[in-house]
Amino acid sequence: MHFPKLRNLSLMNNMISDFRELNCLSESGSKVPLSNLSELILQGNPASEAELRQPNGGASYVEKVQQRFPTVSRLDMNPVTPRAEPGQETSGPSAQPVSRKLPFPTAQSFSEDAAVNELAVAFLAGFFKLYDENRSGLSDIYDSAAAFSLMVDTTHPTSEFARTNPDSQKRVDLTTYIRISRNLTRVKSQARRIQALVVGKAAVMQTIAQLPTTQHPVQDDKRFSFDAWRVDVADSAQQAVVLAVHGEFTEQPSQNVLSFDRTFVLVPAPPGSPAAAIGSPCVVTNDQLTLRRYNGFHSWLPQTEPAPAHNLNLSPEQQEMARVLQEQTGLNVEWTLKCLENYGWNYQQAMAEFPQFRGTLPAEAFQ
Repeated sequence: MHFPKLRNLSLMNNMISDFRELNCLSESGSKVPLSNLSELILQGNPASEAELRQPNGGASYVEKVQQRFPTVSRLDMNPVTPRAEPGQETSGPSAQPVSRKLPFPTAQSFSEDAAVNELAVAFLAGFFKLYDENRSGLSDIYDSAAAFSLMVDTTHPTSEFARTNPDSQKRVDLTTYIRISRNLTRVKSQARRIQALVVGKAAVMQTIAQLPTTQHPVQDDKRFSFDAWRVDVADSAQQAVVLAVHGEFTEQPSQNVLSFDRTFVLVPAPPGSPAAAIGSPCVVTNDQLTLRRYNGFHSWLPQTEPAPAHNLNLSPEQQEMARVLQEQTGLNVEWTLKCLENYGWNYQQAMAEFPQFRGTLPAEAFQ
């Protein structure tokens, strides 16, 4: 039995060994094809895994799927540009993508204020220099009870940039990282999740010392983006700074280029502490590192020409909410603003409930 109006389909972890096995659901092999399909999950099948191992696997994988399902706008939980609108009978490139540009100027990074920005810039410059050249020197800036975790995103990037970039298409061995990965979508065992959370300065230093040598291109600031803001600390009068940085590094000596997100929680360095002794204004209490195949840096470069229309009068805070929500969800401009307006511009609530209603959104919401 077919469900021609089906919008979301997961075939994860099956035994599909050839993409032609999907023809029975597409226009080429069915009188009632899935012409409204907007999301498809195929990861964990021999056909998809084999295709992604090819030199240009990311691009050819998307191509083979969209030959059969041209309306798909999310593949393996990653946004892709659909070839057709839902309900169209042609697989030709008739649909025009909706603008992904926001209707106001955007910035590469965000800081709550000048003081937080100064702290973030100084910390990152010092941290990455030590991380690349002398990791043992980081011991002074980690709190004695610091926590560290690493997560590996093994999905292949599907952006237009990644389809043609050699570093994105290069096959990279992530085994060293996967051994200690705490990716909660893959690590289901509670015991394994607890084990993968590294707690205590000595354990953190031992763990990061075992990771491959790196080189972060800190001299090229357009390759990095960060967001920094203050948060209250429970049962304390002091505030912490959350610093989320996005960027890239090159492994040595393999020359593999990887993209990363790294989130730090920073608190003021106590007087007399090792951090204070070396002049550091803060210590790291939490460090979460996420790695993925290279996906470039163009997504956070400032927009010189904001998208037309909407004629909005948004505060700087609302503009930043919209920028971050669009980056996290893959929604286009119109639906990003709809989502935030629906939740009264409560960003935390919008993000918390997005997974629940994502499957009900039309394909054009992600174009």
